[in-house]
Amino acid sequence: MRHLRLLLFVPVLVLSACVPEPVTWDDTLTRAAGAIADTQRLGIDPLGGRPRLVADWAPASWPSEPALCATSVRATPALDGQAFASWFQVRPDSSVLLRVARSDDGGRTWNAASTADSTDVGRTGCERPAPFISADSVNGYVHVVYHLVGREGAGIFFTHTMDRGGMWHAVVPIVYGDRPSAASVASNGDTVAVAFEDPNSRFPRLGLALSFTQGHIFEARTSASDETGEARTPRVALHGDRITLAWTETQRGAGAPRVVFRQGTLHF
Repeated sequence: MRHLRLLLFVPVLVLSACVPEPVTWDDTLTRAAGAIADTQRLGIDPLGGRPRLVADWAPASWPSEPALCATSVRATPALDGQAFASWFQVRPDSSVLLRVARSDDGGRTWNAASTADSTDVGRTGCERPAPFISADSVNGYVHVVYHLVGREGAGIFFTHTMDRGGMWHAVVPIVYGDRPSAASVASNGDTVAVAFEDPNSRFPRLGLALSFTQGHIFEARTSASDETGEARTPRVALHGDRITLAWTETQRGAGAPRVVFRQGTLHF
């Protein structure tokens, strides 16, 4: 399995040597006291472009089914009054299914859920980071990013639907790594960004994967956090050609956590 992962990384390493950095980061990082909660996501002020943490959208009711991991459920509003929710459902062997349901009345009632990914062979049940779901405000596509143990190896994976959950596209690996890691996703039309805890780094660091083809492939990858402190709970947002990241920073052995905001310009 180790040799397989090395082979999978070779094309990425070769390409990264030839392709310019996909983001030009601003010189200044902004820090604020506190930590990012699991129930928060990153928003951008449409007028001033300033980042802010906002509470996850909460529907009037939540989907329910047997063996649903309550801590994994997250919902997002979508176009035309629709909404989507994602979660993990535990199977008898303690592996999970990635499940997604659509609401056509803004989250008051939910249609039958569908399985977006059934490839997990892990045995940790609900003891894993929750999937992160986001609906595009331009085209209505719905994107989900999550960590599981696939048949070819553990890692962070991505899937999406372009037809309101009628079909989930083939799963795309973002990065392979055994350590359970949180991730978030944001999109703006053809551009999709996934910020993730690097499951392979010695110290907690964040990575960024970018797709300019609606998430069918991720053409660019780069580091996301700086080298100061430990970085966890990534959040990402897109606004035009601008990208914003946020994460919780802690100093090893000392100090209270801080929220770090980092902004930059994308190169398409």
